[in-house]
This record gives sequence, C-alpha cells and structure tokens, in this order.
Amino acid sequence: MNKQSWAKTELELAGYFVDDPEDGPNKWLAQGTLELLEVFSEQGHSGMSAPYAINIFERLANWKPLTPLHGGDSEWNEVDENMWQNKRDSSVFKDKDNIAYWSGGRVFWEWFSTPEIDEGQPYKLYFTGSGSRINVIFPWVQPESPEYVFRPSIDYPNEVL
Repeated sequence: MNKQSWAKTELELAGYFVDDPEDGPNKWLAQGTLELLEVFSEQGHSGMSAPYAINIFERLANWKPLTPLHGGDSEWNEVDENMWQNKRDSSVFKDKDNIAYWSGGRVFWEWFSTPEIDEGQPYKLYFTGSGSRINVIFPWVQPESPEYVFRPSIDYPNEVL
C-alpha cells in the first residue's frame, strides 16, 4: 500500500470520504489533504528534511511567524488612532505609549450550566477580554498556548467539580 492509499483509508476511517456523493466540507478536506500529500511526496523529502518541511508549512499555514518578532517600525500597521497591529502576528498590538502586548495571552474560563444545554450539566466556558493582554518584550515568539485562568463564580467557586 502506498502513502496515498494509506492516507485515503485513514481519512475514511475518520469520516472524510474523497468519493462522498455529497459535495461538502468533509469531501473537500479529504481531497485537499490528499492533494497536499501528493505535492509533498513529489518534492522528494527524505526522513531528514520531511519534519523540517512539515514544521515550516504548519507554522505558515497557521499564520505563525518563523522567526521572532523584532518590534521594529516596519512590523506595524496603524489600525486606529494610537493603535498599531503587528504585520507578522495579528494578535500582537502596540498602544500610544509604545507598549506592545499579545491580545490572547490569557484565556479565562469558568464552569457554566443552563438547562437548555446538555441537561444542565456544567461545562467549561472560555472567554477573553482586556485582562487577556500579556506584555511583549522583543525579540518575542508567541508561546504554544495561552495561560488559562479559572474564574470562580457563586455557583461554581472551585476549579474541580
């Protein structure tokens, strides 16, 4: 079995059918993934270069810079009066005081329940706000994930149920 056949089987086991009669997202994902694998195979990567190519592609496909942000003037677009957004990482901003920050550096969560959802069973509700900002000092690389912060409520004062 070659890589394309193996990948097609794996996609089908996951519910993504290339030959799906319904033209929709599952079919598009299956076809697109197989096309990417075909291009990747044609490039002739060895076991040595493949992981590097995959890493570079993954970062670029996710709009993540390959090198640290430097914060120089050429990296910014003015998006509002006294507000600049980084061209290389759109989640980084700079204010009128020249203070740069990562807008999604902190994600808050709390337990939430409502009778209309999952029979009232509590679930984690995630949100961001002005308290989500984390100051950036250049050179800077975005961490793999934000900091998650539990916010207690009257109904759910503890992180663990």
